[in-house]
Order: sequence, then structure tokens, then C-alpha cells
Amino acid sequence: MKRSVLFSLAGALVLLAAILLLSPHGAGAFFSVPGLLVVIGGTLAATLLSRPVEEVRKLLHTVPQLFRADDSQVERDIDELLQFAQKHRFTSPRAAEKSLEGISNPFVAAGLRQVVEGCSLDDLSRALQWRIAGVRTQESAQTQILYTMAAFAPAFGMLGTLFGLVHMLAGIGDAGLDQIGSSMAFAMVTTVYGIVASNLVFKPLAIKMERRTGQRLMQMSSLMEGVLQVQQKRHPMLIKEALEACFAHCRNAVPAQAPLTLVKA
Repeated sequence: MKRSVLFSLAGALVLLAAILLLSPHGAGAFFSVPGLLVVIGGTLAATLLSRPVEEVRKLLHTVPQLFRADDSQVERDIDELLQFAQKHRFTSPRAAEKSLEGISNPFVAAGLRQVVEGCSLDDLSRALQWRIAGVRTQESAQTQILYTMAAFAPAFGMLGTLFGLVHMLAGIGDAGLDQIGSSMAFAMVTTVYGIVASNLVFKPLAIKMERRTGQRLMQMSSLMEGVLQVQQKRHPMLIKEALEACFAHCRNAVPAQAPLTLVKA
């Protein structure tokens, strides 16, 4: 797991623990199983109704990857592409085709295979751009699901609050102060759950995924430029210099992000 992620999670947990422990009635006042069911269950149900189930399932498999250290193999991809460029320029097409087995990146392998098959520059560029667009569409859909959940969570927190108030008002004539207090506490704690889930879980995950997608797309665009230069049979040293310049720009560039706004109940 990334060190920055560990520090961020630890800081968030310490902050929440401090708030809970410093409350007059202890941490127990903030725990409500029905409140969690209303907020988390309602958010998941609404998300499944508004989004395809398959997209939600893919998102659940993708979220754990956001907390792991970057598994970027940029240097490996560059070395493999340059080795292919060397064989494609100075050896036979048969030797270049055989070297495709050593290409680890599927995106680069698909592009170089089209180079071996004699694809034109325009067709090759169009095919690689379609692959990049597919990755952008898929990961943008997952990011949008997280933003949708960030919008749903406070709404269901408010719904739980209304349920608690209705229950309190319905029995206010016969109920004692203890029952009124417990109903009011349930009403308030669901709003807390909704705000915390939205602004401390779903929206930060969406922003993190958005940033990772931007970095991945910039890397794919740089590799596409390298594949196009291989198709033109440029010298491997020139391709290496171009790729290093592209990746240096990618490391310094900041991917565009949506503005951070707190979701209110």
C-alpha cells in the first residue's frame, strides 16, 4: 500500500476516534446498526438501480487497487518497445514478429502487431486512439459511479433522519424522555453517517480514481507516439529521446480533476 495512503487513512481514523472519544456520552452514542443499514444499504440499492450491475461489480474490484503502490512498468515498456524498434529497423520482419512474444503491455503489443502486419500510419493511429478512448470511457464510468454514491449517501442520511423524527412524533404522547431521546439520536446519527460516507469515503475515492485515470491515459498516449514512430522506422535512439520527453511531461503534468465540493445533507 502507498505510504501516503497509509498516512491519510491513519489521520482520518485518528480524527474520527478523537471526535468519538471526546463526546460527552462516549463512542457508543454514534453507533447505530439501523442507521448504517439505511445509509449504506440505501446508497447501494439506489446505485444498482441507476447503474448496470456489471459496472458496479467491476468498480468493487478496482477500488482496492487505488490503495496499492503504483505498479507502473514504464521503463520496462520503453525497453521492450525499443528492442522491437531495433529489430524492426535493422533485421527481418520475421525477427520483429517473433519479438512480439516478449511485449508485456497489451496496448503496446496490439499496436506493434499492427505494425508487423503492415498497417498504415493513419489506420494504426486510429486503432490506438480507439483503445485509449475505450479505457477512458470505462474508467470514467467507474468514477461517475463513485460520484453518484457520494450524492446518494447524504440523501439517505436525511431519509433516516426523517424516519427517526416520524417515529418520535408518533409516540410523543405515550413515550418517555428515554424513548424520545433514542429516537432523536437515531435521527441525527444517520445524517452523520451520510455526510461521513460521502465526503470521507466516496468522493475522495472518486477523485483518486480520476487522477489515476488521467495519469494512465497520458502514459498510453506517450506509448502510442512511440508505436507510431516505430511504424515509421525511426532510429531507436530518436524514439527513446521522444519517449523520455513524453513521460517527463506526464510526470510533471497534473491531470484535470473535478472541483472538490462538500456534499451537504
